Amino acid sequence: MAYEKVTGIVIRYVNYRDNDRILTIFTEEKGRVDAKARGCRRPKSPLLPCAQPFVFGEFQLYAGKERYTIDQCDVRESFYPLREDVERLAAGYAMLALTQTVIQQNQSNPGMFSALYHALSFLCYGDTHAVDMVICFIVRFLETNGVCPALTTCACCGESLLGARESRFSVIAGGAVCLACAAEGNALFVELLSLEAMRRMRRLADADMGRVKLPPAVRRELLRLLTAYMEYTLDKPLPALRTLENAGDI
Repeated sequence: MAYEKVTGIVIRYVNYRDNDRILTIFTEEKGRVDAKARGCRRPKSPLLPCAQPFVFGEFQLYAGKERYTIDQCDVRESFYPLREDVERLAAGYAMLALTQTVIQQNQSNPGMFSALYHALSFLCYGDTHAVDMVICFIVRFLETNGVCPALTTCACCGESLLGARESRFSVIAGGAVCLACAAEGNALFVELLSLEAMRRMRRLADADMGRVKLPPAVRRELLRLLTAYMEYTLDKPLPALRTLENAGDI
């Protein structure tokens, strides 16, 4: 029987039968993998440590008729401290939920994998505000998947916005718009500082994501704008982001 080794992060699980779970794993090599962890819910199961969201490790798999089965796993990082902070745990789950919306089977996405791994690392062990890290991850998510909103030129007419004194943001148009184009349709006010923050996050290396520090007003505005933009672009509600948006301490 042929075995495969993959490096991945557990995105979610579903309990199956009495003691099993079906794990959704975002792997570096194969994109999304759905794999059965047999007996992992037994207290002494060797697979128990890997059958949890956020676990990063090397999984040894073998292919069954319907799906992969996990033979063993070398857990490299569990990101356990996230479970000790409600706000950071909610932020982490928001990242996992967003990741699940785009990963595909047998389609690797190394940029996305790197962004998720680094974002979880900084969220768990860094001092960046939890929502700032989610915002940075969203910008990296959009950039990596080719759907980043227009930030330097008007999404409608292409006019440069770099010298503008005011700007607006249109979810439908696909990003920032000049005042003339904003007058022709629904557009939300956006602070120039918020646009500049997104431009800088877009250029950040993944290893520098922990440097993001946003003023509270910018944090609230960007979470609101990006949540609306993500829901429109992905054409689905994102309750994990709405939960963060409605929190009182952002």
